[in-house]
Amino acid sequence: MSKYLKNLYHYIQALSLDVAIGAIICCKFLAVINGIVLPISVFISLGTAVWVIYTLDHLLDAHSIQHTAHTFRHAFHQRNKKTLGIFCLCFGFIGIANTFLYLPISLFYHGLILTSIVSLYLVIINLKVLPFATFKEFTVAIIYTAGISLPVFSLSTEATPQLYLFTGIFFTLASINLLEFALFDFETDTKDGQLSGTRKLGYNNMKYRINILSFLFILLMGISFYILPTELYSALIVLLLMGSCLGLIYIKSNFFSKDDYFRIFGDFVFLFPAIYLFIS
Repeated sequence: MSKYLKNLYHYIQALSLDVAIGAIICCKFLAVINGIVLPISVFISLGTAVWVIYTLDHLLDAHSIQHTAHTFRHAFHQRNKKTLGIFCLCFGFIGIANTFLYLPISLFYHGLILTSIVSLYLVIINLKVLPFATFKEFTVAIIYTAGISLPVFSLSTEATPQLYLFTGIFFTLASINLLEFALFDFETDTKDGQLSGTRKLGYNNMKYRINILSFLFILLMGISFYILPTELYSALIVLLLMGSCLGLIYIKSNFFSKDDYFRIFGDFVFLFPAIYLFIS
């Protein structure tokens, strides 16, 4: 049974469903801590956008590999590129229609700016000319964080201190997550000729950046516990749990490098805010 569940989750991950669901949960989490209710149209647009962007990114990566990819995710996209391309068009159409028909106007204009940034990112990645070594990892972290926080900033009458702090923490967590993945994927990225910060920087320099981000996470958490009201401590504990789990992946790299455990656990971390939504 455990083997079946692991295989099932591999497919869920390959399809980026966990990332899309995690983005929706994290966006809802930020909305709740800032005291606003987001319309369902926001979550439809966010979920479809995240899924389409990640799938397109994986399709571009898979297309650039001239042999059978060494990772399950890229090999899956190679085998199913036509089907996934059709689904991208369908879900893209649904997302665009929902955006034009139902999305609040203030969020619509902000979304156009983010869409332009995403389009530019995909063009740069496809050209394989990176402005700096960790461009891919940090840009994806920025896009992910903007995607989950932009609806809350756009539709809030007042952006609270916790919204700024939590957004900063999410960016830090997303960056750590992606840099860790680059660290673990070094061997397969090298075999498949994929863009990777670790390939350009080496292990030690990548670890140095992860250490700096880990310190930044601890600093932001300390500031948050110090200045935010106690009723937000349960939300902060969820974020602390997320950071601790990413830290565990980093420290116990020998264990998590087996069978893509680092990817399973690393992406699953961004579902943790559902705990707060359930108890709040």
